[in-house]
Amino acid sequence: FSAAQAASRVMTGSLSESALQWRWRIPRPAFFVLSSLASFSAHVLLAVATTEIAFVFGVVLSGAAFGMIWPLMVLTVGEQFGLRYMAQNYMFFDGSTSAFGTLFFNFIAQDVYESHIIKHSDDDGLVCFGESCFAATHFVIAGFTLTSIVSASLLTYKTRHLY
Repeated sequence: FSAAQAASRVMTGSLSESALQWRWRIPRPAFFVLSSLASFSAHVLLAVATTEIAFVFGVVLSGAAFGMIWPLMVLTVGEQFGLRYMAQNYMFFDGSTSAFGTLFFNFIAQDVYESHIIKHSDDDGLVCFGESCFAATHFVIAGFTLTSIVSASLLTYKTRHLY
């Protein structure tokens, strides 16, 4: 996850910058759509993964999608709202959504996990085994990612005059 996230952070900024110079002039917010599609695919894959290779591929894809967002967010906020209040605008979009999203999805993951716990007689702890422990959580996140695909598509359309 971390290696894919780091590689994605390094490549996304320069790739989105060069895409503005291509023949079709791909606007920077279009990469939000790409990242959201990758995130959706990753969470669906993680929800249905039954082999180790599928799980690893889902984790790598999820890390890459997560890493794409942060350089794009900084660049897009600066281009949309200007640089004068860059810190405040960026923290509104990054800080508040990260805080509320983490809290919200934490409750979902906890409820799903606890609903699949099995008490083992030879073990003191309560543990969950198998893909059912978090499959529902990944499907819920994939569903919410669909809303980000729609939002990113609208942002791309609405800001096409800037690019």
